[in-house]
Amino acid sequence: MGNLPPQSRIYFLAICGTGMSALAGLLKQRGHIIAGSDVAAYPPVGDLLKNLGIPVHLDYDVEDLKQFQPNYVVVGNFVRRDNPQAQYVLESKIPYGSFPSTLESFFLETTQNLVVVGTHGKTTTTSCLAYLLKAGKADPSFLIGGVPLNFEKSFHFSDGKYFVIEGDEYDTAFFDKESKFLHYKPNMGIFTSMEWDHADIFPTVESMEKMFRKFVHLIPEHSGALLYSSDWPRIIELVAEEKPKCEKVTFGFNSYSNHVIQDFMENEKGLAFTLDGTRFTSEMTGKFNAQNFAGAVLAARRCGIADSEIQKGLRDFRGVKRRQEVRAIIGQSLVIDDFAHHPTAVQRVLQGLRSKYPKHKIVCFFEPRSNTSRRNILQKDFESAFVDADEIFIADVFRSEALAEEQRLDLQSIAEAHRALGKNILAPASESEMISRALELAKKNPCAFVLLSNGSFNGLHDKLISALKVQ
Repeated sequence: MGNLPPQSRIYFLAICGTGMSALAGLLKQRGHIIAGSDVAAYPPVGDLLKNLGIPVHLDYDVEDLKQFQPNYVVVGNFVRRDNPQAQYVLESKIPYGSFPSTLESFFLETTQNLVVVGTHGKTTTTSCLAYLLKAGKADPSFLIGGVPLNFEKSFHFSDGKYFVIEGDEYDTAFFDKESKFLHYKPNMGIFTSMEWDHADIFPTVESMEKMFRKFVHLIPEHSGALLYSSDWPRIIELVAEEKPKCEKVTFGFNSYSNHVIQDFMENEKGLAFTLDGTRFTSEMTGKFNAQNFAGAVLAARRCGIADSEIQKGLRDFRGVKRRQEVRAIIGQSLVIDDFAHHPTAVQRVLQGLRSKYPKHKIVCFFEPRSNTSRRNILQKDFESAFVDADEIFIADVFRSEALAEEQRLDLQSIAEAHRALGKNILAPASESEMISRALELAKKNPCAFVLLSNGSFNGLHDKLISALKVQ
C-alpha cells in the first residue's frame, strides 16, 4: 500500500500511542489526510496531534470511521479483534495494516534502515544516532519511541538515504503476534542489550529471544552489518548460535570487543570515554549510556560521519524526554523524571545519578506499572535494584486487582531486602506520604528526587514540583 497517491485518506485505530502518533505525523508530512480514534488523548501525544492538525475521535465509533471514508486503516497493537471499528474494517474489506507493516511499505523499501534493538537503551541510542547523522549533515528520517530533546519531535521525514528506527520487540497487532522490528528491513542492526521483559506477551525467555534470533538474519549478507554489545553474554551466545551471514562487529567494555570502551569516567559534568583512540564526552551519565553511545558512534562512522563531527554531536546531544530528564530545580533540589521500569534499568539509572549528583541525597519514587514490573517474575532483581538510592518509596502495584496475588510483585519482600542493607524504604507508599517526606527532606538537604515509571505516576511529578515551590 506504499504506492497510495498523495492526499489518500488514512485512519488510525488507537492513534495516541507514541509510535502510532509519530507514524501519523510522518504520513501527514508525505501529504496524506490523517484522522484517528482512541479512548483518550493525553499530553504530550494529544498536544502533538492537535498541533499537527490531526483530528482524534474519543471512542471507537464506527460512524466516525464511515464518515472519514478511509482508503487505508492503520491498526494499533492494543486494538483487539472485537473492537467495533476493527470489525467494520474487516467486514468492509478496507485495506489495512499494522503500525510496523505500514512503516515498512510506505517508507522503508527505498531507504538504508538503521534499526536499534535491545531490552534497554533503544530510545537513547536511536535518538543519539539520529542526531549524530544530522550533525554530520546526513539529514536522516527517523522514528523513535520517545521525544529527543534536540528535535522536540519523535519523527522526521527527509529525502536523505538513511532511516533511523527504534526497533520495538513488542508484538505487532491482533493479526500479527511477532515483534514489530521484524518489519523494518534492517541494513544495519545495533543490538544494545538483552534480558527478559514484556512478560505479558513473552511467557518465557526463549519466546522473547526467538524474535531477536529472527531479527539478526534479516540483515543483508554482503552489504549489511550487525553491531552488538559484548557486555551482554547472552547476545554473544545468541549471535554465535545463529551465525548471521552479515558482517558482525562487537563493542563494549570487554577487552575482547572489536571496539573497546576505554578510560571511562563520570562526574557532575557528565561522562567521557575513549573509543578507538578518540575521546567522546556527554552531559549524560552512566556506564550504560557509554555503551549506548558507543553503538551510535560506530553506526554513524559507518555512515561516513567524521569523528570530529561525531564528537561535537555527542557533546551537544541533550538526551530524551523521560530519560534522566530534569523537570525542575527548586532551591538546591531537583525533580528528575525517568522511564525506567525494569530492575536493571532502575539500578543503572540510580547508579548514574549517584555519580552526577554526589552532593545530593538520592530519593527514589518508583511506580510498578509496566506489565513486567507489576509481576513477580523479576522479584529477586527488584530486591537489590534500589541500593544506590538513599531513600526509597514504592507506590502500590498499578491495577493490582487485575493480577492474582501469587503473580504480583511482592513489595514487602523488596522493603525487607533493602532494610537489611540499611536503606530507608516505604513500600507501598501513598502519594501523600511521598510528598510529605520529600518536603521534610528538602528542608535539610539538597535532594535529587527521582521518579521512575513508564506511565504518568498519577501526575506525581507536577504535584511534587508544586509542593516544593510553595514550601
